[in-house]
Amino acid sequence: MFRDLADLRPAALEAALVGAGAATGTLTEARAEPVEDGAGFLSTLARVHLVWDGEGPSSVVAKLPASIPANQEIVDRFGYDRREAGVYRELRPWERAPAPRVLAQHWDDTAGRGWLLLEDLGDHHAGDSIVGATDSEAIAVAHTLARWHAAYWNDPTLVDHAWLPAVTDPVVAGYGQIFDITWSMCVDKLGDLAPDVADAAVEGRTWFDVAVDEFSRGDRTVVHGDARLDNFRFGPDGAVALDFQLAALGRGVYDLAFFCAGSLTTEDRRRLEPDLLDEYGDTLDGLGIAVEKDRLWRDYRLGHMLNLPNPVSAIAVVTPADERGAEFLRRNAIRGLTAVADHVALLG
Repeated sequence: MFRDLADLRPAALEAALVGAGAATGTLTEARAEPVEDGAGFLSTLARVHLVWDGEGPSSVVAKLPASIPANQEIVDRFGYDRREAGVYRELRPWERAPAPRVLAQHWDDTAGRGWLLLEDLGDHHAGDSIVGATDSEAIAVAHTLARWHAAYWNDPTLVDHAWLPAVTDPVVAGYGQIFDITWSMCVDKLGDLAPDVADAAVEGRTWFDVAVDEFSRGDRTVVHGDARLDNFRFGPDGAVALDFQLAALGRGVYDLAFFCAGSLTTEDRRRLEPDLLDEYGDTLDGLGIAVEKDRLWRDYRLGHMLNLPNPVSAIAVVTPADERGAEFLRRNAIRGLTAVADHVALLG
């Protein structure tokens, strides 16, 4: 029904929302405004303002396929849209952890295409991924990630979802080979990468398979997979997680490593890491899940090794929508590679 922004017409939106039980009556007006923050690489986002003759939401956020063909090819290759559709359809995250409600959705398994109409968290604010998260935002994210992971901790039903890849699935374990393919392109695009950081990245690659092996055993949960600052909104009750295209089954603290690697300045990450690990571990403990501190730190460091291909391949092959997107990719790569350099020596 919705392939691009031009499809967001009143009659179609009314049919979707009324059909899903999210509204009643007639939709008399719909005005879509693109969400252009430079961060929506793998989808098209719009805030749609609605006027009803009856009851219904005053606005929704529409999430549609990516408008850049090269980026949609990436989405299709790794099943990102399929994963997010599964999360909202089958896991219903807003019932267990801070996440927006899905008001209507559709997924065509044959075509591999779908769309989402989501609760608009307009009263929440976004962080600035270029500047990096503030201390309070970072603590809120660590808290929310722990709540999210606790909600699905060792849930035996997760293995029943074929769309949710485990860390040993080729689509995830194969990221190591993607690093091999894109590393030289990343170095060329960065241009001025410090030699010691570059050397550490090559060493970090040797730990990737170790991380896959260790993360495939023991405790597992639903991993967000793309826990960058742009995928959280902040309100009076803390952080709310968005965007589950990269959801997977794995070790939860990977998400915290991912967040710290790209969404904090290097200086802030180094300063805040102990506090963030404490917040994450203490929140889990308060929810009845005990993880030894040494295990948590090792998993956090391995998480940086598992994350290594992401900032490398992103700057190499993802097409940014604008200059802000390009700057994010650059900072994300430098921050992530520096985090690997900081932690790889501590894994021996």
